[in-house]
Amino acid sequence: MRGLYWKIYLAFILTSVLATLVTLAYAVFYRQLSNETNNLIAPTEGYISSAQLMLERGGEPLLIEWLITFEQHPNVNAYVFNNKGISILGGEVPLPVSDYAFSASEFHVKIQPLNRSEILVKAPLTSQNGQFYLLVVEFLHPFAVLDVQSYITLGVSVAIIFFAGIGFLLSGYLSRPMRRLQKTVKAIAGGDLSARSGSRLRRRRDEIGDLSREFDVMADRVQTLLADQKGLLRDISHELRSPLARLQIANELARMDAEGPVIEYLDRIELETGRVNELIADILLLAKLEVERHPEQWQATDLVQVVDRIVKDANFEQQSQSIELNCPKKQCWVMAEDKLLSSAFENLIRNALLHTFPNTKVEITIKAIDSDFAIIVRDHGPGVAEEHIPHLTQPFYRAEHARERVAQDVKQRQTGGRGYGLGMAIAHRVIRSFDGHMAIRNHPEGGLEISCYLNRH
Repeated sequence: MRGLYWKIYLAFILTSVLATLVTLAYAVFYRQLSNETNNLIAPTEGYISSAQLMLERGGEPLLIEWLITFEQHPNVNAYVFNNKGISILGGEVPLPVSDYAFSASEFHVKIQPLNRSEILVKAPLTSQNGQFYLLVVEFLHPFAVLDVQSYITLGVSVAIIFFAGIGFLLSGYLSRPMRRLQKTVKAIAGGDLSARSGSRLRRRRDEIGDLSREFDVMADRVQTLLADQKGLLRDISHELRSPLARLQIANELARMDAEGPVIEYLDRIELETGRVNELIADILLLAKLEVERHPEQWQATDLVQVVDRIVKDANFEQQSQSIELNCPKKQCWVMAEDKLLSSAFENLIRNALLHTFPNTKVEITIKAIDSDFAIIVRDHGPGVAEEHIPHLTQPFYRAEHARERVAQDVKQRQTGGRGYGLGMAIAHRVIRSFDGHMAIRNHPEGGLEISCYLNRH
């Protein structure tokens, strides 16, 4: 609503203001652009004749009485100057009138549509005794007659109220379908693949209706493709795990009669079979995180409890205090799934244990930063070349030539075991699925530092 609504609203107001200005400009110059000026000037012949008649019949006193009648005309004034240049009616004479009256120009009509005196007409008058007078007829501009300040204030207020009301309704009408589409997009992004724009939008016979129909077609196709992908992964998982299960059974049966070096080969088969099973589980979890997101299943989860449990398990397996945990004494609540969150942090922590130098500790820090909780995992290993850091969260990406695993256990060193590059990718997608984000950098004092940020509950 913020973007499109206000753009439409302001565009409408701007167009209305421009239209108003053009209308006012046309009104100002209307008399110059039409014959209205001639219609206004035409009565001046009668004014001149009347003034001459008054002067001839009653002299200057009767002419003054005639001038007083002009005070009843709101937009026409008349002035008579004697041969000394003094107004016979007395009072203050507007400067434009006096300038025009005593100008050296001949008796031409002066038209100035932007001034108070819109039209000025002058003519000579002569009394019976031959005394000279000058008559000036002034047609006032309509804006000079009105109370311009009150008129403009009232007009602008009415215009703002009228255009603002119409603009509000029009902007809402035009932006409401886009808000509906936006809501549908958010629902799909949140994991509700069944969300659609609705029949009301699809029935529209304009560009918005076309967009709604195309969007629903796209959503149907995406839902079908993701459903097929999930089905394919389930089928592959079943087809792979069934022979692996039979292979493990056969391996155990063979172990009963095995002797000497054969047992070593059977151990190797068992190890590789277990790794394939773990790889299948990781691939399925990664695919699930890509296509599924269920905020309705999130629960308040204490980060301190989750991380502390993983740290205790890791220290027990290492048979040493190889992890240093710094966290608040109070609980740190976030909205998440405990199992997935544990999986993410376990991948990060175990990965750090594999890459830290001997006799060093992995440092884990939990702290509040603004509206987030930050979980920072830092090892004291060789770090990662800068060009590899942006790719560490990609599935199956490994950079062992830049980051040697220096803390492999004895069994892994003997067998040449190595990871598949899925742990970091799984952690990244888990954190992102809970509306968080992850940052990776080389610590200035050495080692890799991974920071995960989750919204506080």
